Amino acid sequence: MKKITVIVRHLPLNTRKNAEALRMSVGLTLREDKVTVIFIDDGVHTATPARPELINLQPLNKEFEALSLLKCTLMADKPSMEKRGIKNLVTNIKVAEREEIVRTITDSDIVIPF
Repeated sequence: MKKITVIVRHLPLNTRKNAEALRMSVGLTLREDKVTVIFIDDGVHTATPARPELINLQPLNKEFEALSLLKCTLMADKPSMEKRGIKNLVTNIKVAEREEIVRTITDSDIVIPF
């Protein structure tokens, strides 16, 4: 079993990258690897309970639900949240200090940045 970390670091409103990162993360669970998704920098906006359908983007509810059901670890970088004034996150996302984020990335066998 490999430890795979997917890093989401861009705003979700001007790209489909973040949605694809979550969909790919769901797919990565098919091999029984341990998958962790980290939301950092502007990527923390992806982890908020936003309403993307208002600007014709698909909501990510299904992806978040699937990742939770598949026991994937979802983490949001606390300093990134504080810098952007974010207080509310989608359910099952752990707010983590930067040291824990760095440790998770360092301990990973594969890191996929988006």
